[in-house]
Amino acid sequence: MRQSRGLNWLGVFSGVCLLVGTGLLVVELVAYSRTFATYPPGLSLGGAPVGGLTEAAALEQLVTAYNSPLELRYRDSLILLAPEVVGFQVESAQMLSEAARYQTNENFWSGFWDFLWLQPRESAQIPLKVTYSPEKLQSFLEDLAARYDRPGSPPRANVGTLGFVPGEPGHALDLTAAFNAIDAALHSAENRVVTLPVNEQTAIRPSLETLGDLIRDDVSVHQFPGVFSLYLMDLQTGRELEINLFNQTDISGPVAFSAMSTIKIPVMVTFFAQNVGDLTDDEKLLLQRSIDESANTATDLLIRTVGRGDERRGTQTIVEDMRGLGLNNTYLSGLLDVAGAVYSPLGTPANSRTDISTSPDPYNQTTAEDMGTLMVMIYQCSRGGGALMAAFPGEFMPEECRTMIDLLTRNEVGPIFITGGSLPNGVVAHKHGWDRVPLNNVGDSAIVFTPGGDYAMTLYAHHPETMGFEEANRMIISISTAVYNYFNPSGS
Repeated sequence: MRQSRGLNWLGVFSGVCLLVGTGLLVVELVAYSRTFATYPPGLSLGGAPVGGLTEAAALEQLVTAYNSPLELRYRDSLILLAPEVVGFQVESAQMLSEAARYQTNENFWSGFWDFLWLQPRESAQIPLKVTYSPEKLQSFLEDLAARYDRPGSPPRANVGTLGFVPGEPGHALDLTAAFNAIDAALHSAENRVVTLPVNEQTAIRPSLETLGDLIRDDVSVHQFPGVFSLYLMDLQTGRELEINLFNQTDISGPVAFSAMSTIKIPVMVTFFAQNVGDLTDDEKLLLQRSIDESANTATDLLIRTVGRGDERRGTQTIVEDMRGLGLNNTYLSGLLDVAGAVYSPLGTPANSRTDISTSPDPYNQTTAEDMGTLMVMIYQCSRGGGALMAAFPGEFMPEECRTMIDLLTRNEVGPIFITGGSLPNGVVAHKHGWDRVPLNNVGDSAIVFTPGGDYAMTLYAHHPETMGFEEANRMIISISTAVYNYFNPSGS
């Protein structure tokens, strides 16, 4: 009897395994193939994650992220900025085209093998590509600033105190910083909130223009009917103030004035330009008597020294030096002593005008701007720079300019004029002058050193008839006090 053969279980098992394996392979292949319909994990479009999303879903996420309004916070106010207001557009077609290459794999089976072994695919960042109108954003910010800024009010002149009424605090949008912050937010999918940079104006200092208003008011208070000129420079910032008035009304400058004893400043400057080596005792005495004592005879000796014994040559050298410095309205064409020689008057832009005249000394003239600018040059030279050193290379040393300032500082004739308005803490290097008593002309030119800052100040006043010395002195002290208070608001 034949014995029947048994079932080949090994074959069955092998067949089942083959079928199962084939089935699993097919399932995995299908699953792998489906990944081509979505973006791979780790892919982002302009910072917006789109891994696992279809192209349509990715596009929606990209547009949603970048078309959402920006939240702008201006202090306590919330402003929404829709991107389309500034012409913002995402270049989605170009970005999706770049992203498409990450949906396929050049080596199918290599990619499938990584898929089976759960190997993560390389993440990729598609850079954001957008366009918008910077001009529209700038216009938006300017409109926003017009609606939300609250600029503080500036201080006002107070002629009663020779000071200023404080201004009110305020705030203003920093347009440049705000533009940059919004530009960054427009290019971000996540950081869509911008705290706008706002400058708080807590303490507004008066401007030089406001100081000018105070000086004009002060001249009016003194009811000065003549011609008044003032030049002022803030020696920290280089900002200038020029005022020219006739009968308390603004006129254009420059205006020629009799230089009087203030011409001794240009004489001193030219002497130091000519001088070589240390000063002798005689030279020190001449300078001290010319500036401190305002002695005309000593000044005439300095002029002769400049001219190598020839006073005419001396005056011409002084004029040439002033021209070399650009001070074309300042000249001296004779000696100062009443018995001295006098030469021909000179024409200048200031004394050539026909609309107004102070009847200046035809042989000794200047303007507030010229003399004030010369004082600025001396100050700058004392610190190692400025026009004196540039115009006369090697002829001026800082020590010489400091000596000039020392000489001018020792010009102490009581607390009058600019000195009288700069006490108790101001140190004044100056030369003043007047023509006769009662006065037709008066002037003072100074460098003022104060705790709140140094400044150069020159003023001249011409009365069409005459004015008393005390009348002129009160007005100049009052104006000088206003300037001092501007630089020292605390009264230091």
